[in-house]
Amino acid sequence: MKGLDLRQLRYFSILARELHFRKAADLAFVSQPALSQQISKLEETMGVVLLTRDRRNVQLTPAGIVLRDELDKTFDQLQRAIRLTREAAHAREFRISIGLVEYTNLPFVPPALIRLQQTYPALKVQRHEMNSAQQAESLPRGAIDVGFGVPVSLMSTAGIVATKPVLTMPWTLLMRTDHRLAALRDIRVEDLAGERLIMFERSVNPALYDCVTESCQRAGFTPNFVYETQQSQVGISLVNQGMGVMLGAAYVFSIAPADLVMRRMIDMQPLALHMYTREGESDPLILEYMDIAQEEARRTQLALDARLSASLEFRA
Repeated sequence: MKGLDLRQLRYFSILARELHFRKAADLAFVSQPALSQQISKLEETMGVVLLTRDRRNVQLTPAGIVLRDELDKTFDQLQRAIRLTREAAHAREFRISIGLVEYTNLPFVPPALIRLQQTYPALKVQRHEMNSAQQAESLPRGAIDVGFGVPVSLMSTAGIVATKPVLTMPWTLLMRTDHRLAALRDIRVEDLAGERLIMFERSVNPALYDCVTESCQRAGFTPNFVYETQQSQVGISLVNQGMGVMLGAAYVFSIAPADLVMRRMIDMQPLALHMYTREGESDPLILEYMDIAQEEARRTQLALDARLSASLEFRA
């Protein structure tokens, strides 16, 4: 059809899943007015109304439902065509190697890999346990293709390793609803004095661990770490059993039971999780995974922001 824009169809596909203009715009990495304008142009080009909207709700019309379902099939077929084309051209084994710290329990990594595997069914994934510094050393020599970590200090890898922030989350304190600090909306470092703290082992991220310790010391006390772990699930379980409170990034607690609450640490700098790749990376498989991972990270950001806000409103 003359004037039909593939980008507009992609925007509509995202909006049809989310049924929320702001969320869809965030996932599409465009402004909300731009998204609305592109959807209107698509409706004008097709000569049909695809959705109805008011201040609260977005709903698909019967025509919109048909387009959504057919686009799902079309994009699946397009992905298959791309995969087959690349396989024919390169006759290569599709493999991706990822470096990350298991403790961080990054919730967007598995769905991003699943989506990539839908395009490349024979995809083989290798996972390596390594911190940011180790990832920076491993990328140039090809030991890993993509890494995820929190850079606390500048890494001397300019021109070799490219970094891109994909998720920014506040430091939070995880606790049971009957804990005294659960009554507070925001937590300060000084509020942790005398608390039984659960946190990651220093080996997980030495620089970050030292930052936490120094923050407590500046507040006038030595942190009482009653349990340090390399497994976030273990720490969360101990919180649930009443052993103490757990300090960490909000994304670490994405697997926490709904009856545990998170509170923001308002005087600790937010943690910016970065994706690391080789500078000038040109492998289509890796570039595709980077795009998917960034999109899934955005979904995670929105979901965790909503959960944290809901937790705060519950106590307000």
